[in-house]
Amino acid sequence: MKKSYDKLIYLGATLLVAILMSVYADGQSTKTTRNSTESGATTTGILKGLVSSKSEKVSVPLQLNGIDTDEYYISGAPDTVDVTLTGSSALVTAAKNTKNFQVYADLTKLTDGTHTVALKVSGLNRDLTYKLAKAKVTVTIYKRTSAYYTVHTDYNKDAIADGYTVGTVTSSENNVQLMGRESAVNEVQTVVAVAQLKRDTSKSVTQTVTLQALDAKGHPVDVGISPQVTTVKIPVTAGTGTKQVPLKIKTKNGSASNFNLTGSVNEITVRGKIDVLNKLKEIPVTVDLNGVTAASSQDVTVNTPDGTDSVNPTTVTVTITPKEQ
Repeated sequence: MKKSYDKLIYLGATLLVAILMSVYADGQSTKTTRNSTESGATTTGILKGLVSSKSEKVSVPLQLNGIDTDEYYISGAPDTVDVTLTGSSALVTAAKNTKNFQVYADLTKLTDGTHTVALKVSGLNRDLTYKLAKAKVTVTIYKRTSAYYTVHTDYNKDAIADGYTVGTVTSSENNVQLMGRESAVNEVQTVVAVAQLKRDTSKSVTQTVTLQALDAKGHPVDVGISPQVTTVKIPVTAGTGTKQVPLKIKTKNGSASNFNLTGSVNEITVRGKIDVLNKLKEIPVTVDLNGVTAASSQDVTVNTPDGTDSVNPTTVTVTITPKEQ
């Protein structure tokens, strides 16, 4: 009887130990799972914190696709478009620095006229998002044509100094090509190279100027010109003119301080090159005082200055009056 009782106690104790061990094992498993979950969440949070994001505006060229720009002229499209990129800092920075993506307008199948076209983006990293500052553009498409025109030179003629003349004006470009919409090219009446001279220009001028296409009323026409600039040469030389030059009476064989000397004219008209005339300050004539003791007069010759053509008058009468002693 006692043995059976002991056996029951042993079996009960064994069962209790088994139950306790099972409960402990389940508790450990639950704790491990919870710790693993918490650890994973913490790691994800750390990685997420390490990969920062930002937004930045990038200006990229606008591409016009699907149309032959040699055949059609397109106006109204901006040269660049602003794009705001959002994503990881590294990807945004890389896209900004390399600009290895495109913003484009698809003009396929469009012809003459005005069209509003949606802008598209290609080549952008899939982990980046973008926002265009301008989602659409309005462009006008014209049939392109070209024509050749002779260049006409011009300058402000009133800027040439008095007495100077202008030779043959030349341009380094004599014929240029106009390109643009057909209606505009047809409006062009002339292509001019206009040089601007300083006031009283007396030397030859070489000047690089931008060519202009003008209509019949002299208004600029919006067309392309190739080449756009030319070098204008304006040869300026001294012309022939006249100048009134003061008469200067000199003496020989006596002191001029003892006489009153008066010429029949006070100025001589000299004809010749303007640059030579500009250097003349006076025209000298010489009277001979040898033996002059009373009032008298002498006809003296006016010599033509070197480099000039003529003088008028060619003879001057000088009245000589002795001063009272």
